[in-house]
Amino acid sequence: MKVTVGKIKKRKVIKYCIGLLAPLFFYLFLLMNIDLGYDNYKECLLFIFITTLFIVMIFVLPSLIFLNSMWEVNQNSLKYIHFDHNLDKTKYLYSFLFRNKYPRYQINLRLSQIDFVQISYYRYSFYPSKYLVDGSGYKIVFKFNMLDGSQYIIENFVSHDRESFKQGIELMKKQGVRFVDPYHLLEALCSNKDINLHIALVEKEKNHD
Repeated sequence: MKVTVGKIKKRKVIKYCIGLLAPLFFYLFLLMNIDLGYDNYKECLLFIFITTLFIVMIFVLPSLIFLNSMWEVNQNSLKYIHFDHNLDKTKYLYSFLFRNKYPRYQINLRLSQIDFVQISYYRYSFYPSKYLVDGSGYKIVFKFNMLDGSQYIIENFVSHDRESFKQGIELMKKQGVRFVDPYHLLEALCSNKDINLHIALVEKEKNHD
């Protein structure tokens, strides 16, 4: 059995392509049939359209399709990759579409070599919303402690696809991976609870104590 979290789906790519490109072609068709009386009007319009199309295909589409990370787990190992830059997402997206090739994972851990996984969190402010009211959130941290004493700290392990995330966690548990979760974050994540609300209650209890 294998579970991939954050997996690219071609159906999703097609849906976003239609949603992004259909309005562009529609407005291009409308504007090309309007004569404003300017010289080189249509040439300028085509240049703007091609530039916009390039930006959408290179920067916007990959950001919508890809999450910041992707991981895969089977009975033997856990593999993880984090996309540091948007251009990385672009490269991996089109490599997948045209060559059906998934990205090479950056971390590969043998499940039998994991001592335990410690789950914690911290509060952070993100730009530019940090300048707005309550412009902050929480990062969930997964610290993989290995039997040889090494540690792998992953902050982008949680996926918006909670169903596959839950399946991946359950598969690791079945293979004997132990999770140390004093704040019951994993339980909240796997049950589709609002994690920010859950942590707010945890913080309230800590302050009360």
